Amino acid sequence: MKKLLLSILLVSASFGLTKAQTTILSEDFEGGAVPASWNNITNATDGGWIVGDAATLSTASFPIDAHTTIAATNDDACNCDKSNDIITTGTIDLSAQTTVFMSFASYFYDLSYSGINEDGEVVVSTDGGSTWTSVYTVPANTGSWQTDFVNLSAFAGNANVQVGFKYNDNGGWLYGFAIDDVLIYAPQQGTDLSVSNTIVGKLDARPAFAAYAKYLTGLPLTIKTTLTNSGTTTITSFDYSWTDGININNQSVTGVNIAPLANYEITATVPYTTLAGGTNIATTISNVNNGAVELSTVNNSASFDVEGVTAAPGKVFFAEEGTGTWCQWCPRGAVYMDYMKNTYSSQFVGVAVHNNASDPMRIAAYDLGITALVSGFPSSLPNRMPEVDPSQLEASFLDYISIAPDVLVSGTATCNTVSNVINIELAANFNISATGDYRFMAVVAEDDVTGTAGGYIQQNAYGNNANGPMGGFELLSTAVPAAQMHYNFVNRALLGTFNGQAGSIPAAVVPGSPYTYSFTATAASTWDKSQLYVAGVVIDGSTGLVMNAIKLPVTLTTGVNNISNTLSNAYVFMSSSDDLNLALQLTKQSDVTINITDVTGKVVLTQQLNNVNKGDKFAWNIASLAQGMYNLTATSAEGKVSLKFVK
Repeated sequence: MKKLLLSILLVSASFGLTKAQTTILSEDFEGGAVPASWNNITNATDGGWIVGDAATLSTASFPIDAHTTIAATNDDACNCDKSNDIITTGTIDLSAQTTVFMSFASYFYDLSYSGINEDGEVVVSTDGGSTWTSVYTVPANTGSWQTDFVNLSAFAGNANVQVGFKYNDNGGWLYGFAIDDVLIYAPQQGTDLSVSNTIVGKLDARPAFAAYAKYLTGLPLTIKTTLTNSGTTTITSFDYSWTDGININNQSVTGVNIAPLANYEITATVPYTTLAGGTNIATTISNVNNGAVELSTVNNSASFDVEGVTAAPGKVFFAEEGTGTWCQWCPRGAVYMDYMKNTYSSQFVGVAVHNNASDPMRIAAYDLGITALVSGFPSSLPNRMPEVDPSQLEASFLDYISIAPDVLVSGTATCNTVSNVINIELAANFNISATGDYRFMAVVAEDDVTGTAGGYIQQNAYGNNANGPMGGFELLSTAVPAAQMHYNFVNRALLGTFNGQAGSIPAAVVPGSPYTYSFTATAASTWDKSQLYVAGVVIDGSTGLVMNAIKLPVTLTTGVNNISNTLSNAYVFMSSSDDLNLALQLTKQSDVTINITDVTGKVVLTQQLNNVNKGDKFAWNIASLAQGMYNLTATSAEGKVSLKFVK
């Protein structure tokens, strides 16, 4: 599988250019072809740089954001020799100039694949193209299209100048480089600080700062703005502000030294708290150099759009990760799965499905099911929807989590530490009336799995920092010793089939009626039972998609009689819309702890009952609880019983 882009979301940010200038060359490629005076140098079989629209020039692993007509070279599409792809201007006469700047829009991510990195440069020739001098290295984009500035003043006074944009895949199969809006100009002398772009986001799993066009309402995001000195005067101070249309935040910046054409990144001291719906975050600079008159102020602002979404009650995101110890890129999957667990613990349940017989954590039936749905490793299936790279899991989560679920899933899981038997009780409470092929599936998984055999050695393309940061894997070797590896989400047992247990849910379902099903598994002696959990899943058998899921902790019990075996007459019921009633059939007087949890596993009510006798009945007013399915667990010295009810 080709390594996909690692940005969580590709988003647009506005920028402005100074109008105080004498234009020497301007090219926006709207003519639809390489300009007649320009040249195309290439060793590639596809013709090198091509002019067209972004959609036509894009591929799956190098998707170019729309930007009218552009020029681009796409190594992902060609997989050919793009070690010397140069698109060049015609000859430019700079003999009458003393200061020359250039700006251009770039789309370039400076990524690696299989240990090889791509390069983008601006090059200049003064001998008709016989030799080229590199004058600027194009940095990786932090959002989508960005504006780059280059000082060409070293070539002022020369009548025979050509400027080129060079892409080099260094012999690998990489991504590509796109440009637009090339402007070479002689700037007017003076002060001009411009906003190149603004992005709103946070550190992702790698960790690296990524833009977020969608995020959960009420959670904070950081605002970062890149400024460029577009004038000829060094910038020493300015004021910076941002607004979301409701809140306004200001900060003053002093003691800086931003040289002409140099960039300066500023982070807002006050984060943006995500508002519901679509919000435009506008950033502005003012009071440059303590009130100096700027050559232009039209470039003093930029904006970024963020959509705030709210998680639907009871909605859980289920992700299966195809991985393997043999797979050198699979540490990326482990890093992003851990990130999802740590960031969205109550709304995320993950399972790592190991591939290849050489991997000691492989479960064949699960591996075969995943392999049929993915094109390579690592890969992720969000709710059995089409595969995405693990780096795209959070974007899938944010698209999915606000959609109200058709079914709520709840349940319990216990493991007897003497017999090693795992008992799983799942319940589905539908919010719709429907007829279909609905199925339960359960997965027993284990965190913090270690091993000493050679199969536990993890191959690591990020080792020795060969391919940039990846959650600490860049600090390890290219073959991580088994003793250093701790594997999470490891699938231990697939209960039912990969497509769910046929017939486990009736064909016709109605709201408010819990449908239950039991699974049983046996824990191996090598498993760490304290690290087990169960992913309970409801699948639409007609589409294969996961409708909803739940992560269940596994409660460890001993060999003593479980209270549920002696409570055949125990029951719980609602005597009114607000009153919950419970009757317990204990074998002897005992203290009992009552815990009521919602469908997410959150404890919403706790009661301690002392000296309970057989047949004792209890009632609680639960008017404060929202409507939905709940699980009541009663625990005594003898064990526990779990009873479901719907308010």
